[in-house]
Amino acid sequence: MSKKDFFISDNFGGLPLKYSDYESSRVFIIPVPYEQTVSYRRGTREGPRAIIEASKNLELYDEELKEEIYKIGIHTLNEIKPLCGDLKEMLEKVFNGISPEVREGRLVITLGGEHSITIADVRAHREKFKNLSVLQLDAHADLRDSYCGTKYSHASVIRRILDYAPVTQVGIRSLSKEEADFVTQRKRLMFFAKDIFKNKTS
Repeated sequence: MSKKDFFISDNFGGLPLKYSDYESSRVFIIPVPYEQTVSYRRGTREGPRAIIEASKNLELYDEELKEEIYKIGIHTLNEIKPLCGDLKEMLEKVFNGISPEVREGRLVITLGGEHSITIADVRAHREKFKNLSVLQLDAHADLRDSYCGTKYSHASVIRRILDYAPVTQVGIRSLSKEEADFVTQRKRLMFFAKDIFKNKTS
């Protein structure tokens, strides 16, 4: 079967209904084109659409599993539309959009959008998985207690996530004095980019 037999424009991978039906799919893609607390460059709201568009060029065979894994079903839900204004209200909306699918036992992948929405994502999964832990791959620590007047900023996302689950931070190369003090006081384990590159073996 060729890719032209698959293409449906709004589905991840361009998958047809046979492999993206709501009832039978085991994987759910949830786009959240949200952008409110970004502090450097605008455009994160374009992320979900760009990822889904690019996914249509993926090969549908997994060389590690030696399987065409799309056959378990990958359903793309409609975007969770952004709310203007109250960030906490937006996080509640994202939480309510994700939770039913997590409770049903589906593998839920949220496409953002800015980092702040991860708080709702982790909260929804923590209700289902009591031993949940989070792996953060990032250049920034995102451990400020608040930033630009809100505790739910992209720069505070990991600080808020720690209310729900432990976090392992990998690849960090930039943090503030406030964040460095927090790491020291809490005796948090953080894998800095400089140490990873220094210890890299050939």
